[in-house]
Amino acid sequence: MVDIARMTSPEVGEAIKNGYDTVVFAVGSNEQHGPCLTVSTDAVLGDVLALGVTKRLGDALKAPTIRVGCSEHHMTFPGTITLRKETLHELLRDYVSSLGRHGFKRIIILPSHGGNFGPLAEVSGELREMSPGIEVIVYTDLLEFVELIMKTSDGLGVSHENAGAHAGEAEVSMMMYANPEGVRKECIPDAKGYVGAFDEEATKKIFANGIAALSPIGVLGDPKDSSREHGKKYIEDLVEAIVDFIKAM
Repeated sequence: MVDIARMTSPEVGEAIKNGYDTVVFAVGSNEQHGPCLTVSTDAVLGDVLALGVTKRLGDALKAPTIRVGCSEHHMTFPGTITLRKETLHELLRDYVSSLGRHGFKRIIILPSHGGNFGPLAEVSGELREMSPGIEVIVYTDLLEFVELIMKTSDGLGVSHENAGAHAGEAEVSMMMYANPEGVRKECIPDAKGYVGAFDEEATKKIFANGIAALSPIGVLGDPKDSSREHGKKYIEDLVEAIVDFIKAM
């Protein structure tokens, strides 16, 4: 058992005492994901990725995912809840401080929502400075994260445009694998969104003007070719790449 949320306090303490001194947690969101994914998608996938990384690392525990993030660029769509980046920074300070006080020596933070990468990068230096003797590793490269997904889509024969960066084939597939009840399959035929390049220019436009500036339905990609098998591959490849990043650090 490695998920702190499913453990008792004595069990967590015993695990730390026995060398489980690395802790991993994701930073997700509660935001629209088009017509066929629930608003909890990024939090759910954050749970799955963090748990996968935790198990691959060994001698590590998974802390609860932060389930709301910086989603101002999705606020056009009902159901979205957003935090100011200052609020997220405060949450992260408290998370890291709490985990450090219990004896964890390495804290790994994984954003599973695009809007959290920038705010995490801004506060990462401070999180390290406030944690002497603790290694704080923060994954902050959004475009690299998307590129990892696109590399997998190449192997699956899915175009980058259809795989998409938000509620396209990649995320719908991952949710089919991780949380099928969070997918409205009947809506997939009508869920084609923006299928252009997701590059630095597109990213700037989304954060400046909202995702609706690129896609009126809030989707980047086309989920028509989504499948559970694809989802399993996307998640496995992401976990492997993140573990490689952590080991390199």
